[in-house]
Amino acid sequence: MAPNAPNPIDIQSMDNAAVAQVRQLVADVIDPRYDTEWNMLRWLQSNEFNIPKTVHLLKKHLKWRSDRKLDEPEPESLLQFSEARRKHAPIDIIGPQRKQGGDRLVVVDQAGRIDVAGLMKAVQPTEYLHEMFRSFEEVQRRLMKMESETGVQCFMHYIFDLEHLNFDPTLLGVVNGPFRVSWQLVGQHYREFIDKFIVINSPSWINVLWSALSPFIPEQSKQRIVFAGSNWREELLQIVDADCLPERYGGTLPDSQYLSSVEPVPKSLYWKPPPNYPAIEKLHKISISAAKHRMLVYKIDKPNTELLMYSHNENDITITLYYSTNRSPTENEMELAVAPIPKCGLPAMDLFDYNCEQPGYYHIKLSNEASWLLPSTYRMIVFDKDSGKEVEPLNINEKWIKKGQKPKKK
Repeated sequence: MAPNAPNPIDIQSMDNAAVAQVRQLVADVIDPRYDTEWNMLRWLQSNEFNIPKTVHLLKKHLKWRSDRKLDEPEPESLLQFSEARRKHAPIDIIGPQRKQGGDRLVVVDQAGRIDVAGLMKAVQPTEYLHEMFRSFEEVQRRLMKMESETGVQCFMHYIFDLEHLNFDPTLLGVVNGPFRVSWQLVGQHYREFIDKFIVINSPSWINVLWSALSPFIPEQSKQRIVFAGSNWREELLQIVDADCLPERYGGTLPDSQYLSSVEPVPKSLYWKPPPNYPAIEKLHKISISAAKHRMLVYKIDKPNTELLMYSHNENDITITLYYSTNRSPTENEMELAVAPIPKCGLPAMDLFDYNCEQPGYYHIKLSNEASWLLPSTYRMIVFDKDSGKEVEPLNINEKWIKKGQKPKKK
């Protein structure tokens, strides 16, 4: 140990002091059910114990938890459901890595068996992401239970099984698009969950996928990714007891009880516009130059107005929502309502719902950050959920907006 370096007791004392300070600074917005020492510590660890940064980001997360009712009983959550993702791209939570005193939760993702092409035709961007959030909410509940029993911080061993993964030229687009974006957004909300991300049954061309994905992975996260070799079963048994691991992975737990059957997505689940959705021709077309952004401004008169935002994009767009009390605020006068969400182009129309707690002006920022050469088009229309009437942007007549067409009468 270096001279004057803090000993473990000193480090624990510093951790406790930082946790106490963060708890005090978020006391007015945190739900008691989420307020644990270990949840606070995760946020501090992910921000290198920078307390102002931790509090700033944690408050955003807590507002999101409150908006989506994530600390209420699971059935009351306002996250959207995705039947296609839940049934055809499941995540299996196996349990602690040992029967007594386990501090690592074993989770299995049978990614190689997923019908990726079919899944992309069956899901909407927001519901796909929300289903991932649902899975990680369950992981969080399990980790919190383990922490209350063991008195130590618990993590996850995430087994990423690529068996049966076939090379498809479209796979690179999915990996660099929906897969990357969804994991980045999960990482915004669920900090310091993963101890080891263990890739098994890697195909011979894994370097192609890794080259596409690795530039977007933070160095700290890369250190937790393990590419297991051909003796991966033995490697798994070094960190997970056999009686806590499914048979397929070298353990004794019956596969039929712990691993979901992953089947191709039937065409009957491919996305079709529900009867209550607007026709795509009715959506306004917003043209966004390369590396530029557009801002749509909406005036909301009543508190707790719930908006339904229908959208479609063929190229990657990032959407951010701000609030202000006046129509033309300065940058400092705008309050971040929804943090930036990268949205990948998918065949389905997307639906994003948002409750405007306060009357005032809501600004939707659309950024074409992924392109440096070509403009992108984003289609969008917003409705008041209660009245069913469209809420038009105040700047609907801008030259870069082409108003949607009303459906022709038959």
